[in-house]
Amino acid sequence: MNKSSKLIKDQYGNYVKEEEFERYWDDYHRLEDLSMKESIRQKEERLKKLDIDL
Repeated sequence: MNKSSKLIKDQYGNYVKEEEFERYWDDYHRLEDLSMKESIRQKEERLKKLDIDL
C-alpha cells in the first residue's frame, strides 16, 4: 500500500486520505469557529431582546 492511498480514521469514525488529513482538520476547525461565532451572536441577540422586553 503506497502512502497516497493510506487512510486515517478521525475521532468520529470517518476515513480520510492521509494527504488530505491536514486540510480536513483545517476545514473542520474553520466551521467550528464559524459555528461558535454564530452561537455567540444569537445569544447576544436573545439577551438584547430580553432587555428590551423587560
